[in-house]
Amino acid sequence: SCGRIMELEQTIHKEGWLRKKGSRVNLWSERYFVLRGPCLFYFMKSTDTEPKGIFMLQPVCKVSEIRSDINKKRKQFLFRITWPLEDEHADDAAAKTTEIDEKQKQNIKERKKMHLSAKRNKDLDGYSGGKVAAMAVGGVVVGALTAGVGLVAGMVVVGIGAAASGGAAAITQNKGEKEKYLTLACDTYGDAERWIHAIENQIKEIGDALLDFPYNQPGCDFGSENVRNVPPELRLESIQKWLQQSRWKLKCCRNGVRLYENDVIEPESKGIDVSSTTVISPPEPVPELLRVNIPMPHSSPAEVFTTVMNMPPCCRTGVIKNYRIVESLDNQTDIIYMELDGMYMSPTYVYPRDLVLVRYWKHNADGSYVICLDSVEHRDCDLVPGVVRGLLHGVYLIAPPKDVEKYDDTPAESLLTFIGQYDPRGWIWEQGGYKSFMLETFLLHVVDIRDAIDAERFTQIQFDVEYEKSVGGAASNALTGQLAEGEGGKDNAETEIPKCMRNTPPPTIPSEMWGEPDASTFRIRGKTYVQDKVKETSGPALFKLLACDLYETQGNIRNIASHPKNRVFQALQRGEDTWVFVVQIMVPGPPFYSYCAYFEGDKKLIEEDTPFGRVAHPFFNGNDEDFRNNRFKLIPKVVDGNMMVKMAVKDTPTLLGNKLKQYYYKGDNYFELDVDVGSSSVARNVVGLAMGYSKAIVVDMGFCLQGNDEDELPEVLMGASTVCHLDFTTAKKF
Repeated sequence: SCGRIMELEQTIHKEGWLRKKGSRVNLWSERYFVLRGPCLFYFMKSTDTEPKGIFMLQPVCKVSEIRSDINKKRKQFLFRITWPLEDEHADDAAAKTTEIDEKQKQNIKERKKMHLSAKRNKDLDGYSGGKVAAMAVGGVVVGALTAGVGLVAGMVVVGIGAAASGGAAAITQNKGEKEKYLTLACDTYGDAERWIHAIENQIKEIGDALLDFPYNQPGCDFGSENVRNVPPELRLESIQKWLQQSRWKLKCCRNGVRLYENDVIEPESKGIDVSSTTVISPPEPVPELLRVNIPMPHSSPAEVFTTVMNMPPCCRTGVIKNYRIVESLDNQTDIIYMELDGMYMSPTYVYPRDLVLVRYWKHNADGSYVICLDSVEHRDCDLVPGVVRGLLHGVYLIAPPKDVEKYDDTPAESLLTFIGQYDPRGWIWEQGGYKSFMLETFLLHVVDIRDAIDAERFTQIQFDVEYEKSVGGAASNALTGQLAEGEGGKDNAETEIPKCMRNTPPPTIPSEMWGEPDASTFRIRGKTYVQDKVKETSGPALFKLLACDLYETQGNIRNIASHPKNRVFQALQRGEDTWVFVVQIMVPGPPFYSYCAYFEGDKKLIEEDTPFGRVAHPFFNGNDEDFRNNRFKLIPKVVDGNMMVKMAVKDTPTLLGNKLKQYYYKGDNYFELDVDVGSSSVARNVVGLAMGYSKAIVVDMGFCLQGNDEDELPEVLMGASTVCHLDFTTAKKF
């Protein structure tokens, strides 16, 4: 084993700049790290020959999960290496230098030559070499709701700056704690994964060397628990190897869909001498692994990829109940949250499940796409009462046809494959195939994806009410009268749906293009935001969405709620006492468009002595426009759309009144806020370019009043609306 360890010390496994948290002062500093066998060296400069310190990795060391943090207004990704207190090697080299024998000193002197050679051969991914400058692209929402992102996302100002990868390390021990730890940080999630992967491999290799166990390279197990912190490229390579070795056989048909199971080949016995081996308890049963293939005869691989990545509401009609992106880590990695509906499996009801997944994807040279899903933990995804947290390992494979040459353009067909291994956790009967049934049900969500894509190829049916009244009104009324007389017309008339602000007149936007999103998908300022800047998940919205209208106008029409054709004015004429909050977004033209969202609210909430009431009372009842402009806040969230748009918009809250002109109007039964997108020359120029993208985008937008002081916190969401693949040809002329 000593020979194995000495051999390990000769190999440099990873090197590069890291950011380190000080052990005595809570400050970050940059150091150049070299992982050589069990030794983690760090240097002040990449050209130094003498290390500033050495950290000795031990088999008992543990590496934490990756979490994000803000350092100097720049995002970084942290991880921690932990030593138990009994480990005498875990000392800060800045305070106590580890003794180095003559052989180690000689290795250090040789390191400079080796390092400079490696530096010349460094790759673009930053696996080795000195300080690499990375271009940081920051998307900041500065305007309001253009048609380019479904009337929701603001104009995007893109700033490009250089961000250097950096880091250093120090071991910290707080008083009373039973362990020492070293906190490191990287500029990208991928770099943090690569470092953790290299360190964990060395920790395992050290233990194997001490016990004379054979060292195994990372395997290609599909659902291995070792996928935590594995770099995406290695995980994708592992999946590829596994797929090449896997064999499948038909298991069953569910709803006309063929499901396949992995045909595991039992290894042959190699005649192990049982007398010289240790008896090992049988391993826990491995969750079942299933596969489903769904042809997409009318969809290109890119279209299928976009739909799978965004999972719009039309794809969530089956077991998937809710879906949101928790955090975007980089251009190819993010964290998603998925809530699965409960189901009845005779004779019992199975509680809903939810999943927190790290998702990474790749576009291959042959035109195919690969999307990997692996369960992880995330600080923003707490356990929900009544919902069981499950585990999933899955991969989407989107393959183009073989004979791509026969297509003049992008191939309009593809094959969508999903392979999944699912552990629902919680209490479920082991016998009877209950767990298998849950996995089979989950696999059927790919059918929802196919149906949603196919539905986009057809025209959305719309009923022209005005035409019906003018052409068929007389015949329709006569028929209605005859039916009423034949079935006791008076009683039938009493069952007619009463007119109200929600349905009279009917919304001009088809029902499938608008809706009310889940308020819990928005994050707003918490009670202690002034001290810790922590945001929390929003509770239920105070105001309820009634309807949405899209009008084509001759120009900007302010105070549209007072117009005789508007539903608010007509409701007041009928004597309704419903109070509504109206948000109108005026898009410049020609042609001019007006998007209106109507929220039913309770005026008593405005007068109450609550954090919301303290901001809402002067906002709704006062006349200070500066106060209103600095309090009304939009939170846009692109659910489905172009990846560049999603990365630019994200969910950054925006005080619209500071960027665009806003107008405020009060009536007997409403308060209206008008946003003039054309008041900004930048916004006016962007609209024309962005109009064509509205059909391909789904956006959730939340509205709230910003709380600045402690007595105005926590914030609450006033209302929220969803714009789904908005078609401007449906706009009604006003």
